[in-house]
Amino acid sequence: MNRILLFCFLCLLIGISCKQKEPAKLSESGKKEVIQSKFAKTYPDYSPKHLREVIHDIIQKDSLLLPFYTENEYFPVWAHDTLDTQRLKSLIAILSKSEEHGLSPDYFATSQILSLTDSIDSGLYKDNLETLYKKMADLELLTTKTTVKYVTGMSYGFTNPKKLFKKDYDISVFAPDSTFYIELYKGLREDPLKMVEKSYPADPVYQTLIDEYLDLEQKKQDAKFKTITGTATYKVGDKNKHISDIARRLMLTGEYKPEADSINSDSLHLILDKELLAAVNTFRRKNSYPEEDEVGKLTIDALNRPLDYYQTKLKANMERYRWRRSKTKHDKHIEVNVASATLAASQKDSLPLIMRVCVGSVGNKTPLLQSDINYLNLNPVWNVPTSIAQKEVAVLQKKDPTYIKRNNMKLYKGGKEVDLSTINWSEVNPSKFSYTVRQSPGGGNSLGLVKFMFNNAFSVYLHDTPSKSRFNRKNRAVSHGCVRVQKPFDLAFFCMSATSDNIYKDRLYYSINMPPVSAEGKKLAKENKLKKLPDILNPEDKISLFIDYYTAYMNPNDDVLYYADDTYGYDNIILDALNPNKPKQESVKPKKN
Repeated sequence: MNRILLFCFLCLLIGISCKQKEPAKLSESGKKEVIQSKFAKTYPDYSPKHLREVIHDIIQKDSLLLPFYTENEYFPVWAHDTLDTQRLKSLIAILSKSEEHGLSPDYFATSQILSLTDSIDSGLYKDNLETLYKKMADLELLTTKTTVKYVTGMSYGFTNPKKLFKKDYDISVFAPDSTFYIELYKGLREDPLKMVEKSYPADPVYQTLIDEYLDLEQKKQDAKFKTITGTATYKVGDKNKHISDIARRLMLTGEYKPEADSINSDSLHLILDKELLAAVNTFRRKNSYPEEDEVGKLTIDALNRPLDYYQTKLKANMERYRWRRSKTKHDKHIEVNVASATLAASQKDSLPLIMRVCVGSVGNKTPLLQSDINYLNLNPVWNVPTSIAQKEVAVLQKKDPTYIKRNNMKLYKGGKEVDLSTINWSEVNPSKFSYTVRQSPGGGNSLGLVKFMFNNAFSVYLHDTPSKSRFNRKNRAVSHGCVRVQKPFDLAFFCMSATSDNIYKDRLYYSINMPPVSAEGKKLAKENKLKKLPDILNPEDKISLFIDYYTAYMNPNDDVLYYADDTYGYDNIILDALNPNKPKQESVKPKKN
């Protein structure tokens, strides 16, 4: 009896032993493509369930990814029954091309993702499953976090302009919210690569920036850049060997297109003719420079800039176009670009009104803001800011006792006018100058004959100016912060166009002591029947206003990409923030012109 029991026990042990020696499953999945995969053959004892447990343990302290993986029961995106090498390599290919979007692949841990993928795929951890699970969890979480960063950045920007520019930036931009993350996590579960492709900005200007970047990259490969060494000023008819270099430089970027039979000539345009000058002026317009009838050092210095200079601008402005303004533009819209010192007023189904402006100097930057035009003020009085009264008016009056009177200014104390002769100016300390200074209306008023008012936290506005010559300068960053407009009356007509027939225009001119222009207006004025407008004009239409800063931009109804100098040094601040290898700084002082 004991022998029978011993025999049965041995059979049981043999049965258990035989079961333990059965071949292990390559995967929990029965799918043929999984069982035959390289990963499954390399790691036959891999358990997807164990990987989920490792992810569960690691993810608990990650506030960004915890909601996604908790809702997804810790199922990985990039590996389950097998490592999805193809999907990972596709994502790496996308990240590797991020330079086209003005971003370094290093910004997205591209090399780390590739290294982890290759090490796992090569079988490096086939003898150490615990290390395998740790590496796979690291790869999973790093790749998902990178994808979230990429999609979020493409959708809203990789930097926050309010943090970059602080008090100088008062434009509301969209930020990711719970609805965005719900859609993002849903897309990650369904098809993460498709989610990435859907995240690119839809603004056509953004695509133009990419196209320009790639075009310049190709030009760098195909063309040799020759520096123009001449420093003389050339006029039409002048002959010089350096003029040929100017022509070839303009051919590189397409402003100049001579006839085919002259392109290979060594003596290509040794003479500056009207056609070449026109090409130079096209280059100037594209770089936000005034047109001229000669070519001097300023233009030659610009022509000598390497193509990298423009690519750097494109990188900074791609990020600006990823910031999405939350304020909606009205049908009537005014856009001031501080970098180019230009203004574009546009209205649906109408040609845009484009003009030069003068903006704040480097020491008195024009703030970047959003608002609506509230009203127009004809014949404005200028209440001189205290800082200007102390630093300029008082100082100049001490040097020239006629300054205040000549500039049609008056002093007030406690609301009452003060007689200038009662003040001993030799004893005045400008830094303690406490009088209120007002400049009366008129052609010499610093605000000109009309100003455009809008709510803002900086006490700035758009206005006319008696200093018209400033608009012909390349550097128009000369004001104390307000924006001086080149064509104030055209802008006024734009704002008031609901009633801007010829007689209305004549009335506006007549109201600011300018003669009417139409025959009917002149007739009414002669008969003393032309009525003046009130000093405060309220537009019937809503007019949105943005004062912003773009060093690569496009005008309404125009397919040309323009560049502007980075007067305030704002491009550098953006690029530093996007540089993963550069230590972050609280602020960067712009270079003075």
